[in-house]
Amino acid sequence: MNTETQKNEAEPKNIGNEKLPQLEMPFVRAPERVRTIFLVILFVACGPLAAGIVIFGWRALVVAIISVISCTTIEKLYYRITRTPALLGRSHAWLTGVLLALTLPAYVPWYIPLIASAFAIIVGKAIFGGVGHFLWQPALLGRLVVTVIFPATLTTPFANFNNAAPVLAQNKIILGDIKAAKHVEDYRQWHRIHPGSVADAFIVTRPKAILAGLTSSEEPVYSGLNMPADIPRAKSAVLKKLPPINDLIYGVRPGSIGETCAIMIIVAGLYLVYRNYVKWQLPMAFVVSTWIMLAIVPIKLAGPNNTIEVTWFPLWSQGLAAGFTYVNYQLLSSELLLAAFFMAPEMTSRPVTTGGQVLFGIGCGVAGTLFQLYLALPIAFYMAVLVMNTFTPAIESMWHPRVLGKRRFEWVFKHT
Repeated sequence: MNTETQKNEAEPKNIGNEKLPQLEMPFVRAPERVRTIFLVILFVACGPLAAGIVIFGWRALVVAIISVISCTTIEKLYYRITRTPALLGRSHAWLTGVLLALTLPAYVPWYIPLIASAFAIIVGKAIFGGVGHFLWQPALLGRLVVTVIFPATLTTPFANFNNAAPVLAQNKIILGDIKAAKHVEDYRQWHRIHPGSVADAFIVTRPKAILAGLTSSEEPVYSGLNMPADIPRAKSAVLKKLPPINDLIYGVRPGSIGETCAIMIIVAGLYLVYRNYVKWQLPMAFVVSTWIMLAIVPIKLAGPNNTIEVTWFPLWSQGLAAGFTYVNYQLLSSELLLAAFFMAPEMTSRPVTTGGQVLFGIGCGVAGTLFQLYLALPIAFYMAVLVMNTFTPAIESMWHPRVLGKRRFEWVFKHT
């Protein structure tokens, strides 16, 4: 082939006195890199973290720093030993450390976030091959391990007070010491009580523990939700023993660092939905299924003559107003919102398809409700997410994109 022929083949051909554009290689381009996604989620997760630092003081910041440094250091050391490519970047380790800190109380000693970080990075992520390969949400796996190893330290920080934990006083936020606390017998409302000059915080009963008297105890603790039934020697009503629901919305209740402030979690979660990092169907299915379950599943009340009344549909059985308040208290006194917006939508451990995520969210809501009401697990909704992570491959195989010309769930119809 001579030089003139090569020149003619290299030039674009003329069709109707117009030159055809030269085609380029079909490279795939994405608007954002994976590292950018992790950093944005990390930045958004700092919102609930900041709220936790305000509510629980400087010790919350210390727990977060230990968690982040531990996750980053352990992942780097593991990478130097194994040279796992998916452990090369640090952004996911930072994110794992922040998410882990959100699930831990501010009063825990330094070694608990360290041990939780080790299990989160090594067992939860590294042994599976790193980012994009693990089965369970790493931060929740680390939280589960320390809950099993140190149950008393996490759930009962003060040995003399069961089911109680500290909250900083209003005049001690941010700079107060959450461990310098004293017990308050008659706790009603956060901004109307002060622990005095000898303490920075007050120890109060967890709202979740108060509500547990309706389901988890053998003997019924209450005679009603709002007003006791008209029976001799009726026991008290559960809603009268709880703080105002505004306290739970603002986050001034006992709990982990990032799970108490409902307003901040919702705002941060909606931003992730806006950025398309989280499909709204998953947290919506999670929260709605939990709300429906709480409105339906039975509670136990004390009846006349020492009888036990098993009451279904608590949303209506005690009056719509009292039932609606009861369901909302159950939602806001748990770790549900943090699990729904930050833990369940983790991109590796949840299903990919929208339908699969809806099934995943419903399973999390149903399992978490049963765990909280009838098993009294301290991290019920975190456990539910881990359980549903286990079933993610099964959900993926059952609910995958439909092939053109075939029905969805065709494998079901073949066997019926």
